[in-house]
Amino acid sequence: AYDIRPLQERQKLIKLSTNGQTGVNHVGIWDHQKKDGSLVQMDIVTHDIFYEGHEARLVLAIDVTEKVKAESALQQSKEEFRELATHLEKVREIERTHIAREIHDELGQQLTGLKMDISWLNRKIKSEDAAVQLKMSETIALIDTTVKSVRRISTSLRPSILDDLGLIAAMEWQSEDFEKRAEISCNFSSNVVVAAVHPDVATGIFRIYQECLTNVLRHAEASEVTAYLQIKADVLSLHFSDNGKGFETDEVGHKKTLGILGMKERAFLMGGTYEISSTPGNGTSVIIIVPLSKSN
Repeated sequence: AYDIRPLQERQKLIKLSTNGQTGVNHVGIWDHQKKDGSLVQMDIVTHDIFYEGHEARLVLAIDVTEKVKAESALQQSKEEFRELATHLEKVREIERTHIAREIHDELGQQLTGLKMDISWLNRKIKSEDAAVQLKMSETIALIDTTVKSVRRISTSLRPSILDDLGLIAAMEWQSEDFEKRAEISCNFSSNVVVAAVHPDVATGIFRIYQECLTNVLRHAEASEVTAYLQIKADVLSLHFSDNGKGFETDEVGHKKTLGILGMKERAFLMGGTYEISSTPGNGTSVIIIVPLSKSN
């Protein structure tokens, strides 16, 4: 038995042989050395038996070399995909920030200048024609509406408050904006005034919160939303719930629900966990837990 073991596993075999275990035991995957010196992985199960009046040990060895290689390749592929997803998400946020600032600064300034020019022309022309006066007023009103649209689009891409004032202020703003637009009561609170977290964590939690609110608006038929963010002992937790119609979580698990998958992946990329619970008629709850010691 020792001859087919590589040197690094012989002590492990000696220890296993003298530990006194009897009966049927699955002792795991071991390296076996072939005659040509190459190694194969064998899944070992031992069974203590009596054979012709003597105690004996029956050893079942299954070659799982290719299986181990396939599992290792699959795990490596998953890690590479997650690294790619992390990179793409960071690039996406950078692009969002850049576009939002360009829209807000460039278009905002140009529209403000255009409004000033139209107002100047309106004062200089002083037309008595009612149609001209109406057109001037409508043009200025249209510019004002366009400025509001620019601000809304810019904020939806990347709210500047997240970068300027931090996560808590951004979530408070998002809650107020959601309540105003959706006419659904949104109660957000936190045990901290300022969340001193890594920018990637702040972005991840904020995007998850946005997705939760979007799901409520689209599917929940709720009248109230409650969210609580807590930072305690280097752990950030976000508890989110609504009083909507709820759903069967098992049924959702079989569907390609990209919003939920996105939230799970964001939580994983932050080194955290994601848990969703719901039953028909009893609303939905989401819990995100992120260890800050790993993410900082």
